[in-house]
Amino acid sequence: MRTLAPVLLASCLSLAVPYPATAADKIKIEIVEATETMLMLPRYVPGTREQVSTHCDASVQGDTAKGDCNTTVAPATNPSSVLMPSFEFSAKAILPDGSHVALVCYPWNKNCWSIAPMAPERSNSNCDTVSSTGHTCTTRALGVYQAKRNENDLVIYAPNGKLKYQITGSW
Repeated sequence: MRTLAPVLLASCLSLAVPYPATAADKIKIEIVEATETMLMLPRYVPGTREQVSTHCDASVQGDTAKGDCNTTVAPATNPSSVLMPSFEFSAKAILPDGSHVALVCYPWNKNCWSIAPMAPERSNSNCDTVSSTGHTCTTRALGVYQAKRNENDLVIYAPNGKLKYQITGSW
């Protein structure tokens, strides 16, 4: 019995000592607010030169040569501007240590999209027109999510997939 007591005491103490989370550990975060902003931005489309292409078929029989050529002309185009959608996804989260962090992701980054609420019936959303060419939609009280943090990268396991955001500061 005397040899068992120190082992039991050591086991109990090791369970009570916290250990630092590593990048591979999942944590639980609360998403307080998520915002999706969409703007239609002008994009320059350069003009093109006139394109001329000629295709000929020729044949020779004895002293006679025959040929048939077709020329196609694609007219030049002027430079122009078109409207293209541009998205930004941001969120406010609370980490396990209680810190409040601002998150952002852009569609050109892999696995970037807006965060879907864990229980849509408990969250609320509203959309506002930013201008004649855009809008902002904000959802509040999205719920608690599992996530993995690696420095300022945060992978969030949401109902709509594994999303990768960057921590940009605090709120």
